[in-house]
Amino acid sequence: PKIAPHEQHRRPSTAPAGGPAARAAGDPQKHQKGSTAARRPLSSRSATGEQQKRATMASPRSPLSPRPPPSPGQDDTEAWRAKFVHFYQTNAPSKAKFVNDKMMAKWKGRYKELYSNLERKYGPLGAPTSPPRPPSRPGSGRAFGGRGKRTVADLSSEFEALVNKARRECPDNKAPLDLVDAKLTAAENGLETSTFTVCARIRPKLKQDEGDEDFVCVVPGEHGRAARCLVPRVSITGRPKLDEARSELDWTWGPNADEDNIFDAVGRPLVHRALDGQVGVIFAYGQTGSGKTHTMSNLMERVVGELFKSGAAANVMRHRKISFSYCEILGSDANDCLSPSHDAVKIGEMLDGRVVLKNLSEHEVEDAAQMHALVKKAAATRSTESTARNDTSSRSHGIGIVTVAPPEGCALAGKLYVIDLAGSERAADSKDHDQQRLEETKAINISLMALKECIRARTKASRPGAARSVHIPYRRAKLTQVMKDVFDVASPRLCATVVLACVAPTARDVDHSKNTLSYAAPLKVAVEAAPHLQRDDRDPALWATTQLIEWVAETAPCTMEQAKQIVNQNTGVQFCAVSESALFARCAAAELDAKQSKKLYGALWTAVIDAKTRNRRPDGTIITEEDEAREKAEKAQALRDKAALWKEREKTLRSDF
Repeated sequence: PKIAPHEQHRRPSTAPAGGPAARAAGDPQKHQKGSTAARRPLSSRSATGEQQKRATMASPRSPLSPRPPPSPGQDDTEAWRAKFVHFYQTNAPSKAKFVNDKMMAKWKGRYKELYSNLERKYGPLGAPTSPPRPPSRPGSGRAFGGRGKRTVADLSSEFEALVNKARRECPDNKAPLDLVDAKLTAAENGLETSTFTVCARIRPKLKQDEGDEDFVCVVPGEHGRAARCLVPRVSITGRPKLDEARSELDWTWGPNADEDNIFDAVGRPLVHRALDGQVGVIFAYGQTGSGKTHTMSNLMERVVGELFKSGAAANVMRHRKISFSYCEILGSDANDCLSPSHDAVKIGEMLDGRVVLKNLSEHEVEDAAQMHALVKKAAATRSTESTARNDTSSRSHGIGIVTVAPPEGCALAGKLYVIDLAGSERAADSKDHDQQRLEETKAINISLMALKECIRARTKASRPGAARSVHIPYRRAKLTQVMKDVFDVASPRLCATVVLACVAPTARDVDHSKNTLSYAAPLKVAVEAAPHLQRDDRDPALWATTQLIEWVAETAPCTMEQAKQIVNQNTGVQFCAVSESALFARCAAAELDAKQSKKLYGALWTAVIDAKTRNRRPDGTIITEEDEAREKAEKAQALRDKAALWKEREKTLRSDF
């Protein structure tokens, strides 16, 4: 029978009295099957009660839950900011950093909508919910055990054993001393007036590299002519494997490289170029923290020692003026690092094509100590900032310019550019940058890409017949505009450039090291001749010694004996590579005056540049001056015929209408 609600508390209990046995007897069927409440131990029941109590306390309705700030008005930005911070700190503490000015400006006028979205994603305030994990695939756990995916850090010892097995070190890793000068001549294509030598240096493992993924996986190739990135990967079955990325270069130095060998191979030849009135450039490229500044500092120290070394060369240099300048470039802005007021430097071109750095101070130096002091001062005033990868990351391109005045009678001053490029960064390295750091990174990357495009275009322009059709965008960035002599096909002297890619050795930075080598390796573009290239008899680099003697005697003019003394048994390529000062010295020894020397040098380089810019057909044949005149006349006649045709058509139209 139904019992009224107000009489339910009076209904006597039907449960049997007594102990557990009596209760069991009162409902034998229930306890035969086993009630959950009856089987659960007392400790489990008490734990369940504690869980219910905690859930009640964490409920939004509980008086013990965190009290949110009062609901602000829709346009009260600061009040909503405090509310969002409070919500994140309560439900998702790791996300509180996202409450910033950019977020508040984006959601202005829609703060309530944003708050609702946060509650749906992270749960009500005080009752956070974690997003569900995707179901794991069979075999995705550690050795199919379901304990989570294995990472490179978990398998460090296995990867280290694989790398040691795969690496094949160069026996001594010492570069040949003719690394730069060997690229000067290519007999089939004539003289290479601007050469590019691409090298890499793998820095040693440092204390800051210790931690996860700290094993070495970037090593030199077998014979030092390549760099190998052994990229660690974990297969789908959880086994370690290495993916090799190989970059072919002119030379690669390992972690134990000798600083003196680096200078002897790529530094000393450039210093001698500057002393001979030519142009030498060396720059270091790579990830921030990869050892660029360290490498260039040691190189600059040895450059100073070479310029002011004792002996016979010092006696010659006493009559030559040496000056030093240093500027930093970031985007379109340049500053003088040796000026007390850090003056702005204006970079532009004169009407005759010369590049001028206005307001850049030049400091004449007389000994090594004075130049060391200037280098140290420039390094101290250069712009650096702390980033996620380096506490003193260079945020600008530092350019040290050594100018060697020409000997008496010569016109061209030698130039040596020692460039420490700003550290490159991936998107993962710059994700925590503020707006200023992001703008700096953008400017750095733009100038680095312009530098890459200029080097590749200049190398392509060295191919016969390509100089007039290849565009070299050196005006795209201030950095490349300063280096115009390197990229200008019509430059009246030899230029040699060394690209030094600096990389870190550990697995932690292997992706960035791979990107650095991928940037540098394509710069080593081989200059290939056309398959059926017609020989250019007007190119002095292809002349034999006897033909060269006859040309010198006719051009200077001078006697055959004087011409033989000037040529000094050189071939055409060797004679074209002689510097202005050395040629003037030969002419003086042969008793030619300064006017004859200037005329001879000017005629020689006019012939070299004409050969580089000579027009050729796609099949490699030369377009002569007669061919050019005939084609020009044919084009002019075609234009006249077209104009006459249109004139007749206009007469017809006027008569019809």
